[in-house]
Parts: sequence; C-alpha cells; structure tokens
Amino acid sequence: MEGTPTAGRRSGVARPVARPPGPRGSLLYAGIVARRDPTAYFEGIVRDHPRLAHLRLGREHVYVLGHPELVQELFVARGRALRKGRALERIRMLLGDGLLTSEGERHRTQRRLIQPALHGDRIAAYADDMVATARAYDTRWRDGEVLDLAREMSGLTLTVVGRALFGSDLREETARVAEALAALLGGFQRHLLPGADLLLRIPTPGRARMFAAIDRLDRLVRELIERRRAAPPGPDLLSTLLAHLDDDTQVRDEVMTLLLAGHETTATALTWTWWLLSEHPEVARWLHEELDTRLDGVPSYADLDRLPRTRAVFAEAMRLYPPSWILGRRTLTEVELDGWTLPAGSLCVASQWVLHRDGRFWAAPLEFAPRRWIGPDGRYDEAVPGQPRGAYLPFGLGARICVGLAFAWMEGVLVLATLARHWDPELAPGQKVEPLPAVTLRQKYGMRMRLRARR
Repeated sequence: MEGTPTAGRRSGVARPVARPPGPRGSLLYAGIVARRDPTAYFEGIVRDHPRLAHLRLGREHVYVLGHPELVQELFVARGRALRKGRALERIRMLLGDGLLTSEGERHRTQRRLIQPALHGDRIAAYADDMVATARAYDTRWRDGEVLDLAREMSGLTLTVVGRALFGSDLREETARVAEALAALLGGFQRHLLPGADLLLRIPTPGRARMFAAIDRLDRLVRELIERRRAAPPGPDLLSTLLAHLDDDTQVRDEVMTLLLAGHETTATALTWTWWLLSEHPEVARWLHEELDTRLDGVPSYADLDRLPRTRAVFAEAMRLYPPSWILGRRTLTEVELDGWTLPAGSLCVASQWVLHRDGRFWAAPLEFAPRRWIGPDGRYDEAVPGQPRGAYLPFGLGARICVGLAFAWMEGVLVLATLARHWDPELAPGQKVEPLPAVTLRQKYGMRMRLRARR
C-alpha cells in the first residue's frame, strides 16, 4: 500500500501501513555504503521525491526528508518524539554514553553540566588559546612547503580543545589521534549496513583495525583524565566534570565525545575552506582585503564582529561541504508528517549535503559565493541568502543542536583570520580531492597543499 496516504487499523485488525513512494528497489538503500558516492545517492532520492521518500534498510523503514519545512517540523517541533539515529547508535561503541549519544533525562542533565563552559563569558576566554595555537602554526610554516592541511588543521584544533577544555597540552598526541581516527572513520559506512552487529562479531582484519583504534583513543582519554586529576583544579571543563561526576566511565565518555566532536568537525570545515579558497582566488583576494584593513594586530575575540567576510567564507564552506553531512533520528512514537503516518521506530534522515545544495532554496547553489551572506550594510547575516529555516544546518538543529556551536564558529573565524592573513595555500600537483562521507565529511585523500606566503 505504498504511495497511498490512508491506512491504519479497523476492528483491532492491523492493516498494512501506507508509506510515501520512494526509490525503486529500496532495499538498495544499503547501497549508500556499497556505492562510491553516497551523497549523490541522497541527491537522487530528493530529486525524484522532493518532500518525503520511503525506503528500506533491512527490516527497518527509512524516511528521507527532502524539504526544510519537514526538517523543521520533525526535528524541531516534534523533537521530543525522537531519539538518536543509526549513525549515533553505531558510534556509541567509541563514545559510550557521552553527550552526543545519550538520551532523555541523562542527556538533559549532561547538557546542563557542559553547556555553561561553552557559552557566555567562558567562550570569550577561549579566544586567546585559539589564536595562540594558530600563531604557533603560522610561525612553523615555511613558504613553498607542501603539507597535508587536513592533518595540520586536525592537529591545530585538537591542541585548542586540549588547552581550552581539558587544561592539557595535546600537541604530542596529534599524530596518535589522526592515525586512530583514520582507521576508525575511514570504513565507518559499512557499519550502517543491515547485519552490521553480526559482522562486528566476526574476526576480520577490518574489525581488528577498528577495535585497535578505539583502544588507542580510549587509552589516550584515560591518560588525559588521570593527568588532569593529579593537577590542581582549574577553570577548564574537565575539572568541572571531575568535580561533578563520580563515575569514571561517565567522565571518560564525556571527554571522548568532546575530544572528537570538539576538534574533528572544525578541522574538517577549515580544510575544505582552504581548498575552496585555493580554487577561487577572487574570493581569497576579497577575504585578504578584509584581513589587511580590519586587523591592526593579532586577531582577538573583540575582532569577531569586525570580520564579516571571514565568517561568510567559513559559513559558505560549511554550506558546500558540511562537516556533518547527514542527520538521523528515530521516532519514539507514531508521528504525522506531510499527510503520512510514520510508525514508532521509523528512521528519519535528512542530508545537510542535499539541503545546502538544493536550487529550490539557494541561488547558484553549487557556486562558492561567500558574498551571499553579507547584507547591504556590510554585515554577516545568516538570513541574507533568503533560504527557509531548516535549509542550513551545519551544526544540526532542535533540542540536540551542537552544544559547541559557538565554540566552533569562533574557532573557525579566528583560526582562518590568523593564518589567511599571512598564507595563501594552493593545491599540490597531483592531489586528488574527493569527499569521504563517514561520520563527518572528511577528505578521502587528505589535502596536500603548497604553502604560499603572502607578500
């Protein structure tokens, strides 16, 4: 009875559930993992079913939301009727019951504990750490040197998280984290397949690599916690966690979540930003003009409102290459959406990649055009492009919107301002550029770029 909007129960006898139409051979949703281009797979679904589509993932029923109205209605207005989706269920093997994967009252309690450290006056205090870390890279870089900027940005943002949130110096740990994350996230898509739980119990080289990576990250986090516990308490978030949580496993889960979520997404966004600037020299000149005229010295928290172009460049990079490229939730109860009844337990998916590039909501959707975010008064304004609510969600939306949103925005702008003021990298010859849609939208082959000092 798919394709018809009426079905239900009569006289206590279950009738088939009516579901919206979807792609032919919908069991091939598993092809998201098997195909080489899962982002294109979602684009095709939304192109053919522009509001709501139904497909199958093994025994599960999946609904793909292709319109911002439905995204806003389900993820914001109906947020309490949802819980985490399949990707977060899988990543729980690494993150445990941290803020990203927990549910219900536990999640709300954790958020109330962590949120103050990432907002208000506390957020301003992190600016100096961000700029100081970026300046260290600025000093170390050499004109003409070829570096993998994906690794550089990962190391930079990991150092920032260590300093700002954990009161620790993680500079010596960047290679260790990068190698573990590459092993863990590189093949993460296959763990979204039906039967993945069974596959995880079968000894294979891939399984061994994944669990070895988890073990390396776990040891790092536990060492970090013990080092901080042995030092005097400070204003950092880890000190707060140690003071309020008696369960070491819970502290571990929160630190692991903040360590990875707090650096991976920003590093990925900055890496894509450098590449886009190298591909669009006219945009780079537009950015450099602001940095040359608006900054008198080292960037600071006070400069954030004076750098609308820098913010617009970062926003536009996240529009085209959103670090979190897909958003999934599971319904806790029966939900009515767009004239259809979604039974409890349904998996609901929206793709930032698709929504951010949809020509129904964006002018010149595939162009890298940061000017779209600048209003007539020269200020950055997220409403200026005219997109509807729910069409731009690089950090998610609703009750589970990223708790570190303000931290990530500030870090992206300040790091970009600090480094782009002196550097104009260009893509290294022979470097292939291809997204790797895993938990985040990583760079499949890294991002080797030649550093060019600005004269």
